[in-house]
Amino acid sequence: MNATTDRNHPLQPLCDEHAGRRRPRFALPVAFALAVSGGSACAHEYPTAERVEFVLECMRDFPGPEFEMVNKCSCALDRLAEQLTYDQFVEASTVSKAVTIAGERGAALRDNADAQSDARHFRGMYRQARQKCLFRP
Repeated sequence: MNATTDRNHPLQPLCDEHAGRRRPRFALPVAFALAVSGGSACAHEYPTAERVEFVLECMRDFPGPEFEMVNKCSCALDRLAEQLTYDQFVEASTVSKAVTIAGERGAALRDNADAQSDARHFRGMYRQARQKCLFRP
């Protein structure tokens, strides 16, 4: 007796036999839950390392209870991912950070009206994302 032949075994997958296909029993409830939860099904994909870096930076900038802030910062990135492709996010967040560089190195972007406008736009998007994710003011 093993998990692949015994339907009552606790490790046996919860599947029905239907027209020769194995279909998970929980597929419909999970799909329904995702549909009504307002999840980011249409969000752009971002690399995991970038997501981790963003969340850690966000937690540094907005201190609070660790579990709460991990979820809020992840939520904020999900809201941004709904609006920006990964490449757009990288460009916008880079410009947003670069316009704050002091000295000669930052002058090229600080003195550039388009860069300033893009940075303000991204910071506004990030502010709205934080509001949607219930950050404290």
